[in-house]
Amino acid sequence: MTLVVVIALGANYLGNLFPLIGSILFAIIIGLIIRNTWGVPIKFETGLNFVISKVLKIAVIFLGVSLNLNAIVTIGQQSLLVVITSVILGIGLTYWFGRLLKLDRTLTLMIGIGTSICGATAISCVKGVLEAKDDETAYAISTIVFFNLLAFFVYPFVGHILHFDSMSFGIWAGTAVHDTSSAVAVGFAYSNEAGNVATTVKLARTLFLLPVILILPSLTGKQNKGTIKHSLKSAFPWFIMWFLLMSVLNTLGLFPTWFQGLSNDGAKFMIVMVMAAVGLQVNLKGFAKLGFKPFLTGLFASTAVSIISLILIFYIISN
Repeated sequence: MTLVVVIALGANYLGNLFPLIGSILFAIIIGLIIRNTWGVPIKFETGLNFVISKVLKIAVIFLGVSLNLNAIVTIGQQSLLVVITSVILGIGLTYWFGRLLKLDRTLTLMIGIGTSICGATAISCVKGVLEAKDDETAYAISTIVFFNLLAFFVYPFVGHILHFDSMSFGIWAGTAVHDTSSAVAVGFAYSNEAGNVATTVKLARTLFLLPVILILPSLTGKQNKGTIKHSLKSAFPWFIMWFLLMSVLNTLGLFPTWFQGLSNDGAKFMIVMVMAAVGLQVNLKGFAKLGFKPFLTGLFASTAVSIISLILIFYIISN
C-alpha cells in the first residue's frame, strides 16, 4: 500500500511536469518498470489486490459526489444503445472467432465476456458457471490485462486524431475498454469530463454481467443453481448504488462546491494509485506464455468491440 502511494505521488509530480503524458500513464509505467526489473515481493500482493478492488470502488463513489443525476441520465440515454450492441456483438463475434480457431469453448467465452463487459471481474464471476479450469481462467485474465495495457497508449492517441469531444471519447472508453479501472483511467487521461462520462458508461455496462450469468447455463447446458446464485451475488456491483446515492445528494444541492472539488481530487488520486497497482502486477514475460490462439482471440475481441463502439458513436451520437 505504501509503495502504491509513493508511486502515485511521484506520478502526480511527473504528470504536472509533463501534462501531455499525464499522471495516470506515469503511474502505470513506473509500476511496470519496478515489477519487471527489481520485482515485487509476494507479501505485497494482498495490498495490491486491495487497492485494485476496494480503493477503485471508493474512488468511483467519490466521483458521484461531483456528478449531477440529470447528467448521468443524459449520458445513459446517449450510450445505452452503444453499450447493448457492443456487449451482444462483442460476445457473439468473439465466440464465432474462437470456434473458427478451434479454441476451447470455455476459454473463448471467458475472453469474449471479459472483453465485452468488465474484464477480469467478469471472468472471475462466470468461471464457476462455466466450470472453467484454473489455467483457462489465467489465460483469459492475462489476455484481458494485455489489451487493457495497450488501451492506455492507443485510445487517447486515436481520440485526438479523430477530434473526439469529451462526451464521445468518454462513451467510447466506457464501452470498449475492458476493466472498470482501466476504462475510468483512460477516460481521465483524455479529460476530466471524459473520465466522468467513462465512469458512468462503464458502470452501466458492468450491470450486463447479471443477465449474461443467467443466460449462460442454457447456452452451455450447465445448470448448477448454487453456482449461478453465488456468481450473481459476486457480480452485483453494490458500489454503484452508493455512486448513484452520492449523485442524488449532489443534485439536491447538499454538497458545497469546495467538497465536490476535494472529493473529485481525492478520487483522481485514488485512480492513479489503482493504476500504479495495476502496473506492479503486470509481468511482461508472462504474456509470452499466452499462446497463439488466445492472443489472437483477445486481439479480435478487443478490436471488434472498439470498432463497433466507434461506428455507433459516429452514427448515433455524433450526428
